[in-house]
Amino acid sequence: MEKLDCYMPRLLSLFKKKGGAAGVKLQGIQEMLYGSNIVEKRRKTVIRGLIIYLGENVEDLIKEYQDAEDANIQEDLTQHVLKIFVVNKGATDDDNPVDVEIAIEGAEVLSGISSVAQACTFLMGLIYALNLSYPKELKYTFEVFQKVFLELNVEKTTSKVQSLRRKLPA
Repeated sequence: MEKLDCYMPRLLSLFKKKGGAAGVKLQGIQEMLYGSNIVEKRRKTVIRGLIIYLGENVEDLIKEYQDAEDANIQEDLTQHVLKIFVVNKGATDDDNPVDVEIAIEGAEVLSGISSVAQACTFLMGLIYALNLSYPKELKYTFEVFQKVFLELNVEKTTSKVQSLRRKLPA
């Protein structure tokens, strides 16, 4: 998370410059940041923005629930291979989620996580420990987590991620 915090200002600058449909979505992400000095909310928002910036779908990684029943969440878990689930207290209060959990292959493997950024960190650890492949629909997001934030195996990088790495400060 240290690297995420380090790159946050530059990532936000890149988000502002992005055009097209992704640029429109990223404007909404930018607006979510204004007025919030809560570090965990800023991290979550930048992770969401990064996924959009890379041309991938946020819902492929993060699923949010507003006051959902446990039965609904458990039923939904079975339909996902790799997912972070966030249960919020109220319809407008996503600053303090009640629970953040990770599901792999339809089973809850970790719960009680305090934030989305922390869940992403745990998810990377689980992927390495269990020797899992990255989901194809999130291949660039996980490559950025691995090669930019964790600085692992940086020699073999796709052109999209290499371009992003060049735009970030050393």
